Amino acid sequence: MRTKSRRAFTLLELLVVIAIIAILAALLLPVLSRAKKQAAQAKCISNQKQLGLGMMMYVDEDAGTFPGIASEHLGYNKYDWIYWRTNTEVYPPVQNSPIVAQVASASSALFRCPLDTSDAERDAQSDDADGPYLYSYSMTGYGVGSYSGFDMTANLGMSSVFTSTMNYNFKQASVLNPALKIMLAEEPSGAGDNPSGSSAINDGRWMPGSDPLTNRHQGKADVTFADGHAQGVDWQFGNNITNSMPGL
Repeated sequence: MRTKSRRAFTLLELLVVIAIIAILAALLLPVLSRAKKQAAQAKCISNQKQLGLGMMMYVDEDAGTFPGIASEHLGYNKYDWIYWRTNTEVYPPVQNSPIVAQVASASSALFRCPLDTSDAERDAQSDDADGPYLYSYSMTGYGVGSYSGFDMTANLGMSSVFTSTMNYNFKQASVLNPALKIMLAEEPSGAGDNPSGSSAINDGRWMPGSDPLTNRHQGKADVTFADGHAQGVDWQFGNNITNSMPGL
């Protein structure tokens, strides 16, 4: 009895199959990339929601007072909202930061967007023995006497300011329209996510007007508002001080 032999693919048929696979891959890869970015943004929003919850808990337990500004210029203070300095032989680790002390998932990953993947510009601009700022988020801090046209003798908020000689506490009650005021901002880490060309994030303070929001989420940044909710906003949203100045 004769057995039927299987016909092999011709070269033309093989090329057609390869072409179809290539076309399908070209169609699917952008979809998969977009889905990956959307998942990363969802994680970023989740990070900020947890940080916002931790902030609200801290403020409630501290008589309505916000934590410290965590500025590189003021040095470490135990009341800073984030312990960001890399020299953990001298300073506490980031997971011990006051606003996450009661958050079960406290870790360094909680303070960094999954799409914030490069430290090159942070390392290049850091000449401090305490190291670069390795996190994505910062807290609104206009500071004391630091913004033209406003009361120059008081802390304009939103974070408290602690110097070697004076404490300038900032109260939650001083925030007008908290659902509209940025409390935690997502700053750029490099040229690829920096719409204004300014330097990369370098400390825990977001100074509106000087520090831009990132545009890493398809032109948007994730922020947490003073009522604790988090959402994505166009990066230009941070340029308008009415979206961050607590007293406006």
